[in-house]
Amino acid sequence: MTETVVYIPGSRWNDVAGTDRRMAEALSERVDVLWVDPPRSVLTKGADRSPAASASGDAVAPGIRRVRTTAPPGFTRPLIADVANALVGASVRRAVADLGVGCAGTVLASPLQRFPRGVPGRKVLYLTDDWLAGADLMGFSRDRVERSLRRNAAEADIIAAVTADVERPPSGAREVVLPNGCLIPPVAEQAPEAVACLVGQLNERLDLRVLEAVRDRGVPILAIGPLTARDPGTRERLRAFLDAPTVTWLGEIPPEEIPGRLATVSVGMTPYADSAFNRASFPLKTLEYLASGLHTVSTDLPSARGLQTPLVQIAGDPDAFADAVVAAVAAPGTASDRESRRTFAQRHSWRARADQLLTELGLEPGPQGG
Repeated sequence: MTETVVYIPGSRWNDVAGTDRRMAEALSERVDVLWVDPPRSVLTKGADRSPAASASGDAVAPGIRRVRTTAPPGFTRPLIADVANALVGASVRRAVADLGVGCAGTVLASPLQRFPRGVPGRKVLYLTDDWLAGADLMGFSRDRVERSLRRNAAEADIIAAVTADVERPPSGAREVVLPNGCLIPPVAEQAPEAVACLVGQLNERLDLRVLEAVRDRGVPILAIGPLTARDPGTRERLRAFLDAPTVTWLGEIPPEEIPGRLATVSVGMTPYADSAFNRASFPLKTLEYLASGLHTVSTDLPSARGLQTPLVQIAGDPDAFADAVVAAVAAPGTASDRESRRTFAQRHSWRARADQLLTELGLEPGPQGG
């Protein structure tokens, strides 16, 4: 019998593809996945109010069905949140029953949702970021996130976190480290240009001093990602950086186009600020740069050090970071160097991460059932 894994993410299926979607896609190569979108208010324009929102879901990718749910207005408030979570749980139970297959367990990767009651299998709380440290950045109440985290940790069989530094409440659950992974794109045929690249959201997580130091050295920079900073001062400085004549800003582009863009550059940058949230995070971009064969420079993050490879150059201050980027752009290395980076990234692919998660769920990694 085909096994199903219920995956409750912190984002919707159609949002920017991040940890949740990449992990679900990798899991779907081995098992069927029931993806549960966060609920929408019944008053939200375009919210699905049909019975199908609570049935077995719609197929959104091979091996993945999405369940969309609705909730009463104001469902972020404490008492109404209990009602909303009960409704989501009922939808999940109906979807699992409707599929008529075995359920290996539930992966809960949301700072706000709860484990649905009555769903068989192991419960894995997947901490994809330090949700407590990043509550303000995500626009959530820290108290609400803390209550949710404490409750879910108490129910979990396993707590998996992207780094060992992620803050979590005491729990009797088994704790494991499950870092982010990467996709391995095809080998690029064109030779890279002497350009440094920054991929991802442009916001308060970035160390602007580092970006300004690289810009001031005259290094050509390709920036890919939306400007999402909320702080007016940060937005102004980022605007000034993006307006520099040496910076080309593409904004947000479809995820499938990013590997092609990375194939044209020689250096990838992870210029994160030294904050509690960043120290506990595992930036996707670092491994994605390596998977594309790029020389990679990162600020001093535990996740970068945890990779334990000289293929990621770690720079502790803006000048050292800019020096490293200038040197890498001037001498990006050979085709053999690029292949060495890709080979290293292969050991950290999303498929490898999914196999680890399946093992925690009590399943043997292997081909997907029919």
